[in-house]
Amino acid sequence: MSVVLRRPSAPHALAVAARLWFIAATVGQWAFVWFIVAFFTPPLVTGHLQALNNKPHITGYVPGDALGNTQLLLHVYAGALVTFVGVLQLLPVLRRRWPRLHRWSGRIFVTIAALATLNGFYLTWIRGSRLNLPSALSISINGALILLFVALAWRSALRRDFGGHRRHALRAYLLVNGVWFLRIGIMLAAVALAPLGYSMAYDGAVFLGLSFLSWIAPLAFLQLYLVAERSPHPRFQYGVSGLFAALTLLTAGGGVAAFLFMWRPHL
Repeated sequence: MSVVLRRPSAPHALAVAARLWFIAATVGQWAFVWFIVAFFTPPLVTGHLQALNNKPHITGYVPGDALGNTQLLLHVYAGALVTFVGVLQLLPVLRRRWPRLHRWSGRIFVTIAALATLNGFYLTWIRGSRLNLPSALSISINGALILLFVALAWRSALRRDFGGHRRHALRAYLLVNGVWFLRIGIMLAAVALAPLGYSMAYDGAVFLGLSFLSWIAPLAFLQLYLVAERSPHPRFQYGVSGLFAALTLLTAGGGVAAFLFMWRPHL
């Protein structure tokens, strides 16, 4: 008796590819959250805040700058929280089984994302925590878009426009992870350019390009996925599914590289 293996339908293949990418991204993002907690908490608990400078920062712990140091710690912990909660917001089981928890975690996500963004503006433009003007502009545009899409997600939820709410929430989720996408991009670019003898410079064209792509590319791929969801053309859906399968491999590889070479050495 022969077994005939049927190719999954195009919508099913697209949904599976998106889920696989989400799993790879979640593992990488929660590894980032774990690093933040593991690195920043011991110096904070023990009072040895100079240890915060054991990992290079644009502007880390500065003796005597109580306001700036407090803003730095608030920013990194708020970033960790919003990354963790953002993943929970996208879990279908949470929305179906515990809708009240989904709504409350959504309120937390929106509030913390907005506060962390405003805090980031302070660090960038008042404390001066920036590498250069182009990268500061990039992260500020990213922040402005976070504020826009969390507001749109909130408004669409109040209007019970669940389709619009989903689209805006997905965009907000990607944007709040812009710093994580940047680190993934840096690691992938370093691996790709290493055979050419290229060394990443933070004022070079590659880094500046990555700083903008860290939020432009995720939004573009999301839009492609949303278009594919509604497309009546199976070939297009299969093509986008293949693209997301490749993105899953790149995301997983970049996440592992970031953990091994960016974060673990500082723990």
